[in-house]
Amino acid sequence: MWLFKKQKKKDEESSNSTMSDKMAGKIAGAGIRVQGYFAKGMTKIFKNMNNKKLKAFLILFCISAGGYSIYLIANAVVSPDKKQPAFKVDQVDMPKHFNKTGDELIPEATVDGQTFNKIQDFKRYMDSLKQKKSYLYDSIITARPFLMDTVLMLEEIYYSQKQK
Repeated sequence: MWLFKKQKKKDEESSNSTMSDKMAGKIAGAGIRVQGYFAKGMTKIFKNMNNKKLKAFLILFCISAGGYSIYLIANAVVSPDKKQPAFKVDQVDMPKHFNKTGDELIPEATVDGQTFNKIQDFKRYMDSLKQKKSYLYDSIITARPFLMDTVLMLEEIYYSQKQK
């Protein structure tokens, strides 16, 4: 029935939770329990105090916590040790070759006449295989998918050299 399929999908999704999700759930549960114990302890301490004492305690706590925060900020900015500045700016070390791409190390591609003749022979051989034995041609192209692209690229390099 279609009613039970939805429930079955929900059960499958809940069973697919990973180990890290389970661990995160346990950690979150432990944090919530600690918060609960802290809240119970604070309730025991402050439940018998009247409102005036609670307000006075809150004001005292805010003043002391705020004062301590201001002290930490002031201490960080105005260092009592004059030899060590509060903020130190170091010079950035730049790599020696940061503005070089490495292209200048790559030699320019050249194809000489003898290599070009070999490329043309190979291209004619592959064309004849394509016409007469297509199964062999297909197996070569499957094994080396970019072979003919490389042949065309080498021809273009040769022709571009001729124009220069």
